[in-house]
Amino acid sequence: MMIELGGGTVSILYADGTSAFFDPEELRQRLEKSFASANRTDPSLAGEIVLAVEYALRCRNREDNLPDSVIHASDIDECVVRVLEDSGFPDAARHFRNTSVSSGDFGKLSPENVEQYLIEKFQLTGSAGSELAAKIRHAMKAIGAAQCSPRLVLELARHFRDTAASAHRLPVPPAPAKPEPLPAPEPEKLLQVRRKDAIFPSIRAEIDLPRLFEKCTLTPPLTELALFPILLPVAEQLEAECRKLRVDGAEQYPLVVTMRGFAEFAVKWLCYEPDMTREMLHKRSRAFTACFYSLLKEKPFKTFMR
Repeated sequence: MMIELGGGTVSILYADGTSAFFDPEELRQRLEKSFASANRTDPSLAGEIVLAVEYALRCRNREDNLPDSVIHASDIDECVVRVLEDSGFPDAARHFRNTSVSSGDFGKLSPENVEQYLIEKFQLTGSAGSELAAKIRHAMKAIGAAQCSPRLVLELARHFRDTAASAHRLPVPPAPAKPEPLPAPEPEKLLQVRRKDAIFPSIRAEIDLPRLFEKCTLTPPLTELALFPILLPVAEQLEAECRKLRVDGAEQYPLVVTMRGFAEFAVKWLCYEPDMTREMLHKRSRAFTACFYSLLKEKPFKTFMR
């Protein structure tokens, strides 16, 4: 599971007058198709472009002194094309320009069309598509929706598939009679900070939350007061590492933080429910990041909870 935390909202105004909130995931999917057309399959490339666009939108909001804003879809597309061209991907830029979205209405699906849509999106075979479509049609009926957006259908499909997957765990194979000794892996740092100059220039920090709290002797759930003394040394080290990297043109690089193992940490130490929905986990994770951010002089531009 991955949760992305940012700040502010941006409404996208389309040529036909419709609008929708800026959706990083939707932009990422369009970019992945454009990269595929240019015979590039590295999934991280699309993510880097999305970060660059989000940062441009954040800077625009900051310059206008507004937490939220409205921007034309064509302006975002031009920004994406410019980033692609400047990063050395002209073929992907041409494909992206030719597949611009002209409407904020991404269509509606009726219950009869759900199954075919799922087959195309998830490449389902056999009865899997029919069973999943039946669950979604039941959910649509329960909320009284004669039609719904493809985005809602995808969210419902992911929810039902995640639930089914978690209910069927793989059996643990028996241990061999004489297991061969394996070389001990090199220990990873609790905190890793590096400078990234390509595509989206930034300072990247990764924090391993389960390892950070593995020696904690307190009784969960941990309160904000209990979190502070554990997070403070990491925050101080993070800022010290950032200062070392902010040289030779990186002085204004934005900070991107990844909290690894957040779901595991939250269940054990914050007593979050193991079956919590992604939306609820997203909302409650903001309280933890706010606690950590309060210890930093420089607030991260973006946080990933993975």
